Amino acid sequence: MAAMGIPTLLTTITALAALATAGFLRWRRSRQKSPAERERARRLAVNLMGRLTDGVLFDDPSPQSPSPNPDLLFYRYRAAGIEYTAAQDIAALRHLIDPASCRPGALATVKYDPRRPSNSILICELWSGLHRKREGERQHGKGERLSDGEPHSDWLPQRS
Repeated sequence: MAAMGIPTLLTTITALAALATAGFLRWRRSRQKSPAERERARRLAVNLMGRLTDGVLFDDPSPQSPSPNPDLLFYRYRAAGIEYTAAQDIAALRHLIDPASCRPGALATVKYDPRRPSNSILICELWSGLHRKREGERQHGKGERLSDGEPHSDWLPQRS
């Protein structure tokens, strides 16, 4: 070791430290979740601890027609006296969804994080707030659900 010399020893230590750091960073990056995995974890967390409220689906607010992203469901809901507007990407959940339940104006149940009410879901792998149209029921264009001719507008989030 004495024959190596200090400059050679420092170069060797630096090279080993760089290799160890590169190996650690590569290992850490390989363990990181993909965006789809992070979104799935978020949905399941909101499902686990979320509170329920009523919401209503609406059309894509973008000026383009048809929607540039048909995998987004847009909805409104109220939590803690505040009205929220949100969208959920349903591309990974299409197999769980009845297309008839996704019509603009349809009522839905929304789950939201009580600590961060803007974090919400309409559907996840274990739960769905999308309602199926029941027998003898028709949907009114403004999102009011009419059954036997009686409006249930008190289900809708109130606009200020």
